[in-house]
Amino acid sequence: MEWLQIEHVISYGIFASLFVWLLHTTNKRNESRETEYQKTITKNQEVIAEQAKAFTHMSSDIKEIKGMVIKIKDRGK
Repeated sequence: MEWLQIEHVISYGIFASLFVWLLHTTNKRNESRETEYQKTITKNQEVIAEQAKAFTHMSSDIKEIKGMVIKIKDRGK
C-alpha cells in the first residue's frame, strides 16, 4: 500500500515540475514580448508627436494661403 502512495507522489512530482518549468518559460517569453511591445509603442508615440507638429505647422500654412487667396479674390472684384 505504501509503495502506491510513493508512486503517486513521484508521478505527481514529475507533472508538477513540468508545470513549473512550462510556467517559467512561458512567463520569460511573455516578458520579452512585452518589452518589444513597449519599444514599439514608444517609437509610435514619437512618430505621432512628429506628425502632430507637422500638421500644426501645415495648418498655419493653409491659413496663410487661404488669406492670400481671399486677398487676390478681393482684388479681382
